[in-house]
Amino acid sequence: LFSGDGDFERAIELLRSKNTHITVVSTEGMIARELRNATDRYIDLNDLRKDIEKSDY
Repeated sequence: LFSGDGDFERAIELLRSKNTHITVVSTEGMIARELRNATDRYIDLNDLRKDIEKSDY
């Protein structure tokens, strides 16, 4: 899930009840605490920046 919106917390809980692993990608300060706590893994989008940012070669 690429979001930090806490409204997704219930959807994540439902998916976890079906043995689904959830990874959320967002940025610190922009992710709801409840959402981060409901996930199996959190990735800070800033950590991926160099891999996805357009470069000028």
